[in-house]
This record gives sequence, C-alpha cells and structure tokens, in this order.
Amino acid sequence: MALRIIIRTDDASLAANIGGAVETQYRTFDVDLPEVEEFLSEPKSRKWAYAHRQVVGVEIKEPT
Repeated sequence: MALRIIIRTDDASLAANIGGAVETQYRTFDVDLPEVEEFLSEPKSRKWAYAHRQVVGVEIKEPT
C-alpha cells in the first residue's frame, strides 16, 4: 500500500499585479511510508467507530 499525497499550489501573482484570477494547480505523489500508513490505519484496524486520523501538515525538514 502507498500513501497518496496531493499538493495544491495557489499562485496569486496575477491577482496581486493586474487583478487576474488566482491560479490553482494540483500535483499528486504516491509514496511508500509504512510507519505512517500503519499509524493512519490503526483506528480502522482496531474498529474504533468514533476515531480517525488525518495528516494536517507537512514541512520540508532541512538536514542538520
């Protein structure tokens, strides 16, 4: 199983400069992250009827 990450880009350059529309683009990535998949699937596998998990943000972490 893979995770599908969908990234939305909102570009307001035209709106800010000439009153144009905000341009929205989507890009999809399928990635294998077994530890994250297992954690996200846990409520379903345990049949927790009133619980769910979701990804609320992702950031780029620079190497130290």
